[in-house]
Amino acid sequence: VKPYYGLGANSALEDVQMLSDALDEAAGDEDGNNDAVPKAVKLFSDRRAPDSEALVTISRNMDRPGKLFFVNFILPLILDGIFHKIA
Repeated sequence: VKPYYGLGANSALEDVQMLSDALDEAAGDEDGNNDAVPKAVKLFSDRRAPDSEALVTISRNMDRPGKLFFVNFILPLILDGIFHKIA
């Protein structure tokens, strides 16, 4: 994920929440076993994989050269600069 899109920080925050949920769920299912962490990691990976794949796809598509790059990256920067001066 490209850092200049701001997707990394949001993704990290979602990761923390989802990992916390997975750890809570795995700990609740265990009866004194030490298997909670591996189970939580598996739960987290299974739940987070589709979103992670989507972020990678979005990031790669936004970084393509040509018109798509201009529309997805350069144009929003230009418009933001214009609207920021107006506001």
